[in-house]
Amino acid sequence: MRDKHQIIEEPCEVKVSCTVLKTNGVGDNLVEFTTFLTCSDGSKIESPQFFKQSLNIIKKASRYHSRKLKGSAKRERARKNLVRRYEDIYNRRRDWFWKLAHELTNKFDVLCFETLNLRGMQRLWGRKVSDLAFGEFLQILEWVAKKKDKQLVFVDQWYPSTKTCSSCGYVLETLDLSIREWRCLSCESVNGRDENAARNICAVGASTVRLGDVRRANPAIAV
Repeated sequence: MRDKHQIIEEPCEVKVSCTVLKTNGVGDNLVEFTTFLTCSDGSKIESPQFFKQSLNIIKKASRYHSRKLKGSAKRERARKNLVRRYEDIYNRRRDWFWKLAHELTNKFDVLCFETLNLRGMQRLWGRKVSDLAFGEFLQILEWVAKKKDKQLVFVDQWYPSTKTCSSCGYVLETLDLSIREWRCLSCESVNGRDENAARNICAVGASTVRLGDVRRANPAIAV
């Protein structure tokens, strides 16, 4: 096993993945979670949305179950069928999580994520956040990273990664969720909301493990 102080041989290998919201409009009921991760190199990993894919099947199985007489053998069979449908979604999602965790840890030595208030997001957007199951993914990723001697860095949720210009460090006072791209008032660079946040999280995460500007290390925790 290699020395943990030698996580990455070259700083250019440090890249970031972070959770993002992809919105197609303004308002809670118009928010769509189509992207699972956005990386600091601009690449994106789309969300499979397993529950959404199977929603019609779940509804059909649920209706079939509810129409059967309580206590009957047919209702019990319908219940077991509904349970199998949910288990299928759970198993497909976990299989994808494990494959993604291995893919990321094979590619990167340090992975940086923004700490999110997942419970608050779930209260706000309900099933859409539950379908992502990002907390479950992080648990799997932490286990895989530990086995491979890789490192995870979690950036504080209050760090203004979205509102900070990754080119010059200028910080906006406010940035509405509906705005997906903005121009910096200082250096005039055009920043994509998610890509810009990923680059900032990458910089903070790298500084935390002494691979970048250590002045940016304060809002992050390495595990």
